[in-house]
Amino acid sequence: MRAAPDGLSYAEGLLEQRCLGEAFAAFQLAEAAGYDADRCSAGRWIAAMLAGDFETAWQESDAIRKRGLPDPNRFWSGESLDGKRVIVRCLHGFGDAVQFLRYGRQLKSLASYVIVECAPAMLELVRCLAGIDEVITWGRDAPPTPPGWEVQLELMELPYVFRSTLASLPGLDGYLKLPDSVTKEARSAVGRPAYPRVGVVWASGEWNPARSTSIEALHPILSRRDFQFWNLQGGPARTEWPDIGEYSNLRDHRMLNDAGVLALAAIISQLDLVIGVDTLAVHLAGALNIPCLLMLQNAADWRWMTGRNDSPWYPSLRLFRQPRPGDWETVVRQVGGVLDQWIQAAARGVA
Repeated sequence: MRAAPDGLSYAEGLLEQRCLGEAFAAFQLAEAAGYDADRCSAGRWIAAMLAGDFETAWQESDAIRKRGLPDPNRFWSGESLDGKRVIVRCLHGFGDAVQFLRYGRQLKSLASYVIVECAPAMLELVRCLAGIDEVITWGRDAPPTPPGWEVQLELMELPYVFRSTLASLPGLDGYLKLPDSVTKEARSAVGRPAYPRVGVVWASGEWNPARSTSIEALHPILSRRDFQFWNLQGGPARTEWPDIGEYSNLRDHRMLNDAGVLALAAIISQLDLVIGVDTLAVHLAGALNIPCLLMLQNAADWRWMTGRNDSPWYPSLRLFRQPRPGDWETVVRQVGGVLDQWIQAAARGVA
């Protein structure tokens, strides 16, 4: 039975279908009908971000914060950061950390001292980002004496702290600068082959399988002989990379086996192009300003918005969206068309 127009499930269904204006209005009706106000605000927030209307999204964030009780964990509640010792907690995925730590320099312009707490695998990479005074982690590698701080921020609050708009996003020229000592091994490993070097990643995190495709779906790309393809995949799916004897143009490298994020970034920094689904490698390519073809599920995450083939977060990315849920074939065909254009441009001497 179809949910009532003033129901929360009706609003969430419209949001899933990316009917953004209708979804926004439906969440307003749901809140007026007595549904949870914060959940309705969160739905409107996602609709606004998908539409690129950051200003409206921050108004919803304001409303949620004003309705909330004092935070027992003492997370940021709107106070000034001027002259404060600030700690940023990276509590989401690695890709999120890469995307939003672009605000380090901007945060440092206000705060007297900036500390970032991240996962152990991210530790070395985060030290390469500007504006950060100290990087710590948890577990056995945690500092014996935690640094003192006055304000703590959750990483993904940083765009809200600075009330970012599409016109004011920082770091658009590539904000991840790797020291040459880090890239030396990657430069030697990748070399300078006759063909363009392309990194490939096909599986995202297990929490959202719809983001991932299969290695088999990429066969039309990997079977090409006019590119050299590098395996950038992490996790269990990494072993699905085809046997190198079958595809003479495929490459892998030991420095990526069970290595940290910095090694992955180093390899990406030496490539001509990255092709991938919505996962860490794509964020690293964007942060390094390496060209990237991003393959997106039909109902893509809010950060990629809707109706765009580019990303205001990462100018080096081109977006390819499923026309319908599960249709990776169309996406792979479109990516293959871009590779054709690349080769044709190279033949004309304009690539």
